[in-house]
Amino acid sequence: MTHHLHIDLGDRDDLTWAQRIVTKYHYLRSPVDPRARPMAYIIHHDANPVLPMGLIMLGIPHATRCRGWWGYPGLPTQWQVVDLCHIWLSPALQDGGRWCDPEFVPGFTDRHGRFRPTTATWAIGEVLRRVQADRVRLWPPVYPDEPYHIRLAISYHDPQHHRGTIYRHSHATPMYTDSDGVPVPGSSGKFGWCWPLPAPAWEWKELTDIRPRQIRMV
Repeated sequence: MTHHLHIDLGDRDDLTWAQRIVTKYHYLRSPVDPRARPMAYIIHHDANPVLPMGLIMLGIPHATRCRGWWGYPGLPTQWQVVDLCHIWLSPALQDGGRWCDPEFVPGFTDRHGRFRPTTATWAIGEVLRRVQADRVRLWPPVYPDEPYHIRLAISYHDPQHHRGTIYRHSHATPMYTDSDGVPVPGSSGKFGWCWPLPAPAWEWKELTDIRPRQIRMV
């Protein structure tokens, strides 16, 4: 797939910008709680690499456990889960936007000859590919003998605001289903989606550019 977008792990300034953007433009109109240890991936366009064109924000889920997915014996811990809590794209990258063109953004041409951008799905795929190492670089384990690899990524969508198409197209697994396996909303009224991630072959100390952190030995 040829296009002119790239995505980078944001620094502290990028995170501040991302919090401001999602508070103003995302339908939730709220920043990510600092207690979730938020991080941000920033989307740039090669035509103007300084100007941010989109973002994906992630954090630890607020729930310490979710039956069948994390927090119970044999499942990842809360600290091994990341929540893709905010996704925002500039209108210029969306359908009808200035750069919504097959030369510039990922997508496909449907049977009616209309170009359909897949920027959000592409961005999710890039984040899932990188987040296991990036998350540990930002927060090395305090207790090295306890599980620390990210093993599950999750996200939710509110059916009052969108249909969750980007999650289906990114091969997410529904967290809640009916007896026929059809996705249904959870108790909050939102649909949950997840991406189980394979266990990495590396240990945290093999990574480079790790943020300093006090290690506690037990």
